[in-house]
Amino acid sequence: MSALFNKRKRPIQDAIGQFLLLASFIAAVVYGAGWYPTDGLWPVLVKGSAVSLLAVFVLISMRSLNHLLLFLALCASVGGDVLLAISHEDSFMRGLTSFLLAHVIFIVLYLKNRMLPADITALRVRVTAILWAIVAVAGYFLYPHLGEMMMPVFTYSAVLTAMATTALFSKYPVKLVGLGALLFVISDAVLGARQFLIMPEFTGYIVWATYYFAQILMTLGVMLTDERPTNYGGYRFD
Repeated sequence: MSALFNKRKRPIQDAIGQFLLLASFIAAVVYGAGWYPTDGLWPVLVKGSAVSLLAVFVLISMRSLNHLLLFLALCASVGGDVLLAISHEDSFMRGLTSFLLAHVIFIVLYLKNRMLPADITALRVRVTAILWAIVAVAGYFLYPHLGEMMMPVFTYSAVLTAMATTALFSKYPVKLVGLGALLFVISDAVLGARQFLIMPEFTGYIVWATYYFAQILMTLGVMLTDERPTNYGGYRFD
């Protein structure tokens, strides 16, 4: 993990950052496995801590406006986690609104760091087209079950898919940010199916696992990216 910090000269800060990443992963595992008390505020605290620790990691490592936007998006995501975890008749709608804000901030971040049109590959275009087609088909099948939630869900789905599209067309590494954005779409798709359709109980693990890995991959993708301009932009694995 020290390779994540090989360009930095602040050993104490680097050690804290590594600890925060590890603590975030542990919190995600604890919540996903259900290894915590279920009474009181424990579910809210454990669930919210996973992405909160990622946000703190970004905060102590902040160097640019890009990092600030990422921090704000993570904070809005934590709000969504907490609101969904609190038992309330409007929990789903409140959580949806908070995550909508997170996706809007992510879109601003990715548009700010968009690729040059000439650098966008045909594969990215095809993946994006398939993604929009899948979302449209899913919306068609969900439509009869949405009721008064139709417009909020369709609006959220469009913004979520736009977030994934801008991530795929950004300078950030597709193996981190692009994959993370696609995992976010999968997570929310399964969550929506659980909310409006009858789904097996184990799908809850899929929701959480894909969501957490989406957040950590997008976080690392942004934080690892070299800010200096290059032909293709961003960190490369070659």
